Amino acid sequence: MLGSDYPNRSGLPKHNILHTLADSLKTGHFLLGNMEGVITNAPTPEKKCADPGNCYVFRMPPGTENFFKQAGFDFLSLANNHSGDFGNQGLKQTMELLDKAGIHYAGIKTHYPYTIIKKGGIRYGIIGVGFGWRHLRINQQQLVANHIKKIRDSTDILMVFFHGGAEGDTTEHVPRKSEQFHGENRGNVYAFARSCVDAGADLVLGSGPHVTRGIELYKNKLIAYSLGNYATYGSISLRGPMGIAPILKIRVNKKGDFVNGRIISTMQLPANDHTPRLDPAKKVLTRMQHLSKKDFPESPLTITQKGDIIIKNF
Repeated sequence: MLGSDYPNRSGLPKHNILHTLADSLKTGHFLLGNMEGVITNAPTPEKKCADPGNCYVFRMPPGTENFFKQAGFDFLSLANNHSGDFGNQGLKQTMELLDKAGIHYAGIKTHYPYTIIKKGGIRYGIIGVGFGWRHLRINQQQLVANHIKKIRDSTDILMVFFHGGAEGDTTEHVPRKSEQFHGENRGNVYAFARSCVDAGADLVLGSGPHVTRGIELYKNKLIAYSLGNYATYGSISLRGPMGIAPILKIRVNKKGDFVNGRIISTMQLPANDHTPRLDPAKKVLTRMQHLSKKDFPESPLTITQKGDIIIKNF
């Protein structure tokens, strides 16, 4: 979320906050992430808040799509609880601008629950899943499984990008049960992610809690349960674990099985204008080592002090 001009432009940065880490983002063959909010000039939000003084509404101005393009993004997920902040008008304009920029997207159940992208001779299939009414829902495991099976044979690497789980600096652990937040069922992300692999997904990536969670290997497929706040300019809290996040680099083989990976540690601090930067202290690496070992002791993954993700005994 690269800043918001609602209700005024004070929530916008003076520069493209992705610029600082562009070199790290562009080192892979295929780059994807979650876009929290919309790119639009729609004037009136559809989202209603019980407390207007504590209301998060994200509207990035047209032109922001070029920042994502310059950073090298191939895909952005729209399956999150802010893609409808400005209703159908805002969402429609967002998709039009991403189309114009050549950035693919998915996560809107009625029209774009998934997309298949051909790049470098590889067919990448991505299904976007959230917990709002506009999306395939994280609690609809069978429906998501049906979509996986539907496009499995049309893809070489099939990914599920989901938005789920409770939010805040106390939600780093994966509880293996349904999570509630603001009275809303945010899903059992553990059961959901594994059901996706069981149905044929090669890679499952999560966002939503605003903190980074652990990773595991299940049936040779990597699951990352939450990738935290990577670039979130404005009023979003960055205290403690909410101010650190990884750039996760993943390598798979032709079967979609995990080969190895790497964690590039980043941080955001109010002192540096909330701009994401490399973190020499590698705080998120340390947290991911701890969380992965604690929450998934049965997983054969090891995260080294350098940030390499490897399979034990290899």
